[in-house]
Amino acid sequence: MDVQQYDEAIVTYVDDDGYPFSYPTGFKDENGKIILEKTNLREGTYVSILFNHITPLPSGGYTDRRYAVLWGRLVFEGGRAVLNPSRSYGWDEKKIHFVQYCEESVPRAKRYLRMLEEKIGRPVKPAISAFQLFFRATRLPFVIATIVPVLLGAAVAAYHGFLDWILLLLTLIGAVSIHLGLNMANDYFDTKLGADEVNKTPTPFSGGSRVMQYGLLSPSAVISISSLFYVIGIGIGLYLAFTRGLIPILSLLLLGFLLSFFYTSPPLKLAYRGVGELAVGTGFGPVIVLGSYYVQAQSFHAAPLLASIPIGILIALILYINEIPDREADARAGKNTIVVRLAEKNKVMKLYKILLAAVYASIILAVVTAYAPVTTLLALLTIPTAVKTFKMINQSYGNPYFMIPGLASNIKLATVTGILLTVGYAIPAAAQMIIP
Repeated sequence: MDVQQYDEAIVTYVDDDGYPFSYPTGFKDENGKIILEKTNLREGTYVSILFNHITPLPSGGYTDRRYAVLWGRLVFEGGRAVLNPSRSYGWDEKKIHFVQYCEESVPRAKRYLRMLEEKIGRPVKPAISAFQLFFRATRLPFVIATIVPVLLGAAVAAYHGFLDWILLLLTLIGAVSIHLGLNMANDYFDTKLGADEVNKTPTPFSGGSRVMQYGLLSPSAVISISSLFYVIGIGIGLYLAFTRGLIPILSLLLLGFLLSFFYTSPPLKLAYRGVGELAVGTGFGPVIVLGSYYVQAQSFHAAPLLASIPIGILIALILYINEIPDREADARAGKNTIVVRLAEKNKVMKLYKILLAAVYASIILAVVTAYAPVTTLLALLTIPTAVKTFKMINQSYGNPYFMIPGLASNIKLATVTGILLTVGYAIPAAAQMIIP
């Protein structure tokens, strides 16, 4: 391991009383042997030597991060303290992305925890707060994919003169609960079916929450919490069905549950049969938007159906693009997503381009046919973001970790477009309330 790029070393050892002790020193590297400039240690002392470099950025944050750690016993040659390393490891972010390094370090971390357990005689688990665990296990940020369609459906209803804030709040809580149940059920079945287990290149946006892979939650705990969220969501849905319209709301609730639970659950396993993207687009588009609208207006209308098309496509595209880093692992696990089926980059990106165009075409169509106010054309402001996102994904395609900015941009595109579309309905709705 090349350590000549470092200016200083930190020597760590355990003193005679059993306490760890560290001190900095200069060093030389002579053909892999580390010559320490200063030491008062005895020959044969077992030491670790840390080499570290980091460059602060003026705007905040850091770059050019790298480090190396060497272990071995000191010997003295010609009066000089010499370490001929017996083992080593390190990291250089120019060679390995930080997220990739974290994932590759998991087996070593597990070995360390097992060693601690053997030493102290009791179980040792990573320290993580309840909120952090909840945040990770449920993949909480992704609930924006539910919140935006619910608000969109309510905004269309408000544009038509119907809005009850309590009903909107109940709809949000119910829909979000089912989404959280979906996320955890998806993790559970992807782990059981092998898709997450064989995935060695997860990103913050793909590869699951990893709570089971990291030993943070047991599979039984994950499916139990998932079931609890489903019970809450279905309970609220039943209340809304009995108070606002039994057959219509119950039908949408049942369809939403089936699409979400059987997304990865046997026997349907929709995501494994190449229709997972369609299920997501339908569930987060027409099902949620129409459901939210019906709770307010107690009737169906073509306007919310048209409004649901762009948001449904955009949320399906979040899943679609997030499948690219998982393609190889999904293929090995028999998860035949559209990305796995298309296989070739050009085909995957061509479909992405077509569906992005369909998003904006559907927004314009709703206005041209007078089913949406002209203010919904605000959503077209995200076209430059769509172009930028396409280029980012196209350039980084195939490298899971270099794709992370593109994956984030794709989620931002769906979120901002959905919000602008919602605002496009809310503006005239608010005007109608102010000026009857």
